[in-house]
Amino acid sequence: MHPTIFTLFALSLAALEVYAKLQNVTVKGVTMCDGKRVANVHVMLLEKDALDADDNLASAHTNEEGEFELFGEDDEIGSIEPLIRIHHTCDAKPGCERISEYLVPEDKIGGFYDMTYVTLDIKTAEDKIKCQ
Repeated sequence: MHPTIFTLFALSLAALEVYAKLQNVTVKGVTMCDGKRVANVHVMLLEKDALDADDNLASAHTNEEGEFELFGEDDEIGSIEPLIRIHHTCDAKPGCERISEYLVPEDKIGGFYDMTYVTLDIKTAEDKIKCQ
């Protein structure tokens, strides 16, 4: 890459960083399957990116009562697009797991989103299946 082009590219990136702002969200909920709370479910708070891989802001496993609470923050030029991704075996074939995603409402950015009960046995077209 020509040194002048490289310099202009670096300056453009630095200018974009100035316009980025730190944004956050806290999400909590209780995972449910067939009317029962589900412990040890892997829950991730991600920031959806269009051009590259989604950013992992936080992750945890649900406690014995199926409860989780995650806090995450990210620097973005526009508004962050947080989502919850849950890896679980509710209504999955043996040896498989379902991956369900839930968008965090835009008005909850900078605040608190209580998902209350996350009913994992409700399947959506966006659910992914991963088998061993």
